[in-house]
Amino acid sequence: MDYRTAFDLAPIGLVLSSQRLMTDCNARALAIFGAAREQLVGQSFELLYPTQAEYERTVQRIVGRLDANGCYADDRVMKRLGGARGGELFWCHVSGRALDPHQPHAAGIWAFEDLSSRRP
Repeated sequence: MDYRTAFDLAPIGLVLSSQRLMTDCNARALAIFGAAREQLVGQSFELLYPTQAEYERTVQRIVGRLDANGCYADDRVMKRLGGARGGELFWCHVSGRALDPHQPHAAGIWAFEDLSSRRP
């Protein structure tokens, strides 16, 4: 199996980022957010948050809490984009890594796990 296949078929949502924009994502991320690929790739993570203010608070929280390796994780409320559940808010566990801890938004990889079945 190659790395692209593993990325595409991972059991959690994966998103690659550059300068706070989503540059790639896997099928599970699309399913979690009820989105088509073109709705996410090239877009800001902001569209996955309930409000712009919550997005900005999260951005600042991540910068302040990255560990020495650039890693961060939390549970947060996020928003589905489309499908039968479009606009729905849900709990999501997010973990990720900024590839350069000194430039946290330059490039990263982020994992998303839908917690709605455990945390309504």
